[in-house]
Amino acid sequence: MKTSFFKSCTAAALLFLAFSACSQQETTLGNLHVIPLPQEITEQATANPFVIRTSTTICYPEGNEKMKRNAEFLASYIKEVAGTQVKVSSETAASNCIMLETDTTLTNKEGYEMDINADRVIIKGGSEAAVFYGIQTLHKALPITNGQTLASLPAGTINDWPEFSYRGFLVDVGRHFFSVDYLKEVIDMLALHNINYFHWHLTEDQGWRIEIKKYPKLTEIGSHRKETIVAPGSDQFDNTPVSGYYTQEEAKEIVRYAAERYITVIPEIDMPGHMLATLASYPELGCTGGPYEVATQFGVFTDVLCGGNEKSLQFAKDVLNEIMDIFPSPYIHIGGDECPKERWEACPKCQAQIRKLGLKDTPEHSKENQLQAWFMGEVEKSIVARGRKMLAWDEILEGNPAKSTTVMAWTSPNVRIKSARLGHNTIVCPITHLYFSNPGYNRLKGVSSVARVYNFEPVADELTPEEKARIIGVQGCIWTEWTKDSVKMEWQMMPRIASLSELQWSNPKQKNLDNFLGRLRHQLDLYVLYGYHYKQDIDNVTIDINAGENGQALVTLSTFDNAPVFYSTDGSEPTASSAAYTEPFPVQGSQTIKAKAIRNGRESETTEETLNYSLATMRPITLASEADKGYTFKGATLLNDGLKGDGNYRSGRYMGFYSNNVDATIDLQSEQEISEAFIDTYLVPGDYIFGLTGMEVYVSNDGKSFSKVASRQIPVLEKGSKNNVPCHNTLAFDKTKARYVRIVGKCTPTLPAWHSGAGKKAFLFVDEIGVN
Repeated sequence: MKTSFFKSCTAAALLFLAFSACSQQETTLGNLHVIPLPQEITEQATANPFVIRTSTTICYPEGNEKMKRNAEFLASYIKEVAGTQVKVSSETAASNCIMLETDTTLTNKEGYEMDINADRVIIKGGSEAAVFYGIQTLHKALPITNGQTLASLPAGTINDWPEFSYRGFLVDVGRHFFSVDYLKEVIDMLALHNINYFHWHLTEDQGWRIEIKKYPKLTEIGSHRKETIVAPGSDQFDNTPVSGYYTQEEAKEIVRYAAERYITVIPEIDMPGHMLATLASYPELGCTGGPYEVATQFGVFTDVLCGGNEKSLQFAKDVLNEIMDIFPSPYIHIGGDECPKERWEACPKCQAQIRKLGLKDTPEHSKENQLQAWFMGEVEKSIVARGRKMLAWDEILEGNPAKSTTVMAWTSPNVRIKSARLGHNTIVCPITHLYFSNPGYNRLKGVSSVARVYNFEPVADELTPEEKARIIGVQGCIWTEWTKDSVKMEWQMMPRIASLSELQWSNPKQKNLDNFLGRLRHQLDLYVLYGYHYKQDIDNVTIDINAGENGQALVTLSTFDNAPVFYSTDGSEPTASSAAYTEPFPVQGSQTIKAKAIRNGRESETTEETLNYSLATMRPITLASEADKGYTFKGATLLNDGLKGDGNYRSGRYMGFYSNNVDATIDLQSEQEISEAFIDTYLVPGDYIFGLTGMEVYVSNDGKSFSKVASRQIPVLEKGSKNNVPCHNTLAFDKTKARYVRIVGKCTPTLPAWHSGAGKKAFLFVDEIGVN
């Protein structure tokens, strides 16, 4: 990692600390480079800073209640971070004051300007909300002193505004219920990151969580389930009932609390799918009439609202009218995702409605998908009649919805392109990058987990300027199938929410991962101060191993904050007495490297990597086949780096080939006697990732003329094959001498008849290739 950022900040802080040591109380200098990074920062290095003292006054315009509340927020932040109790007043102080002002001439109503000198700080915003964002910047710029020293701010100016007007975060309470008090804590977390929309997912197959007075059974029956499946793919249940819902008054309290922090609460009532809790309460709203049960498992269920039943449509309108009485949000989210059509295809009412509407199958949209679009369109009329806008997940595009529908693009990054090109305002939240509860991506650790979010580009280069303007926002999401408690919720949120906040707020042209990581340490310290639980593997050492010279491996050890690192190469547990890492070092042969960071006596978890050498390890390798661009990672050297896969094909430890063989040639760099080749693959048939159907081995002494020495066929995976299974494929042959070895692994041509994607192309994921 780069060190210049740390060195400059540390030097500035130490210089100012020394400068003020002769005064009555020492002073610690803060840093204006916070998360999310402001658009423009100009520091005056030679000017005296603004020092916060008990005499400091926060001044706000008289009669402006919002600004008074802003001032009180700032005073509480200063007390929490710096340990200093400052004053709040509507009268302007003569000196040592922080002045809060609105300026309607500022072009961006969420933008603010901050001017800092030794005498005063002025935060001027285009609205009270904009001033609040300036307050958050000041809040995070403060050093954490806990009253041991006086906190100060560097002299300078900030000119700041958000990149996107919609900056959202979703929490699902349908699968697991979270209390009103805890949701207020979540809202405070969002405010810390300049997020202005709280997307509240209130209903699910597993539970209805909001009181609807016209339909009391929704909470009497639909808010309870008898038990929950214990793990994905399990047939075991925990025998523990789950229940809970919010009264309308409690929901209004959440709305009020969020609004004080300039956060709008968007309610979601997911329809016409994900409605088992509704059907258990009112079975007449389904196609079959039941009986139905509140779901105890997770997934997509065939029983949904009946699209041809007038009662179902009236139910949807009635519910949303009560929802709109509670929530003043300009957006009302109606779901629209994961609605199977099996019941509709067999339902007399649905088919009668399809005939009545004159719907016909087209190459782009089935008549059942068009029925859903009609249903949602009727719902949208009720929403628009109340002066609101309809939000829906991107599956609604399957039915050609009205252009007025705002789309949340979640199923893949490509959908944001499709939605914008179809003319819809689009909020970007792909499962691959911004679903913080995604089990596969949550297995990424440390910097790679944060970097996956940070390096995502919400606005695709393929879009025209007009289409890019339709990308109106970015959102992170937490779904709570496997999230039962606040600790796990926060572990999933942080520190990736810090990356998210920069995607939402900061200038993408200034994006720099090293710079972001340099600012992350202070953000993590704030999390600790406020009692938030961040994912602590960010503190661990990253071990990077690349090919050196003559088959050696070159080992690099790093931490995101340049903490001291200690390591061992004999498999022993590293301690502060172990070798201190100073620069990359070479190793050769099979061995285990362990490393640990130690910060002020606090040890990180131990990170380890085991090198498994074959004759091909760390030797020059070339690929004659092309990997999928989404799974190329380090390139060909990934295939013979001696590192076994980590059970997560997204992690960068496997190379993925889409409907393509792996065809690699390795230069052993001298003639060697060999008798076996191997290809290690990873099998996830549920994700279209299949194994080899054959292997071939060729040898050469000049790298030009090759002869085949062995081949074998491998059966296609059978029905019932498990997911997430490593597979070691070997091919033995008579001893032969060669310098160059070409190894070909054949990809499964198409998915077999037993697979749900039968006939489609398959992926091949390769971990390691070698010879012995």
